Amino acid sequence: MATPSPDISSGNLISQQTTSFDAATYVQQTAQLLNLSIPPEHMASVVENFERIQAVAQPVLDFPLPDTLEAAPRFEP
Repeated sequence: MATPSPDISSGNLISQQTTSFDAATYVQQTAQLLNLSIPPEHMASVVENFERIQAVAQPVLDFPLPDTLEAAPRFEP
């Protein structure tokens, strides 16, 4: 799993991805933490799905947010 590193060059602490996501390691370690047994014949499919999830989520994670952004107390569409 990628380890975020703080970007302090501009005076803020924005996490940035410094390494690539290793889906196989993530699945194995998470399964172990959850005491979840994934049969060997299904492991490749599970890893492939987590790679897809990461690919879909990456544009959202990469989207820059201004330092002045405040969380809304209530969502209003």
